[in-house]
Amino acid sequence: MRLHAKEDEVYHLMDLKEWFSVLIGLGSFLEGIALYFFIFRIRAWDLAYLCVALALSIIFLLRQTAGISRRIMESEYCYMELEPDSLAVCQPEKNGRYESCRIFYPEIDKIVEGSRRGIPEFYVVLRETDQERESFFLLDDEEQKRNIFCVRSFGFDHEDFIHFYRKLRWNVPGRVRIIGTKNQEVRNLRKPNTGMCLLAALFLGYVVPKLLEVMKLF
Repeated sequence: MRLHAKEDEVYHLMDLKEWFSVLIGLGSFLEGIALYFFIFRIRAWDLAYLCVALALSIIFLLRQTAGISRRIMESEYCYMELEPDSLAVCQPEKNGRYESCRIFYPEIDKIVEGSRRGIPEFYVVLRETDQERESFFLLDDEEQKRNIFCVRSFGFDHEDFIHFYRKLRWNVPGRVRIIGTKNQEVRNLRKPNTGMCLLAALFLGYVVPKLLEVMKLF
C-alpha cells in the first residue's frame, strides 16, 4: 500500500495560494494608504486601528501562504508505503531537509497515537536492543541514531491517512503495543481556527474601546 497526495488536493492548494497572494497585495496597498494618512494627515484612533488590523491580517496571510507552499512541496515529494515486512516513509523535516525511514515490523516495540487536536499522526517506537538493527532513519542522506519516528499526515487526505494507519496496525506483530490518546477521536476533531480567533480579536479590539468611549459620555 503506497500513499501519495491526490492531484485535486494539490490543485486546490495552488488556487488557495494564488487567492491569498491577491489578498496580500490588496492588503499591502490599503496598508500603505492608511499609513500615509495616519502619519501625514489624520491622527485618529480609527485610522490607527485600521493600520494595525491590516498589518496583522497581512502577517496572518503570509503565514498561511508559507504553510500552503510547504504543503504543496510535501504533496509533491513525500510518500508512505506499507510493504509485507516493513514501513517506509519520506517526509519534510525543517529548512528544506527531508527525513525518511525504513522500519521492519518485528523491531517495533509500540505505536503511539498523536494527541494534537485535528492532526492525524502517530509515533513508531523501536525496541531497545544491543544487536544491529535492519531498520534505519535518515535525515537527507545522514543516518540518525534514534528509536522514535513520528509519521505525520502533511498533505495527505485525512481518510486515506487513517486507513493507512489502520492497515499498519493490522500488519504489525501481535506483541506490538498500540497506545492511544485519552480521546481516541482527537484526530477527527476540528483544528482551532486561527483566522476566526484573529477576526474575533480585531472585532473586540475595536468595539471595546468604542463602548468605553460611549460609556464615558453618560
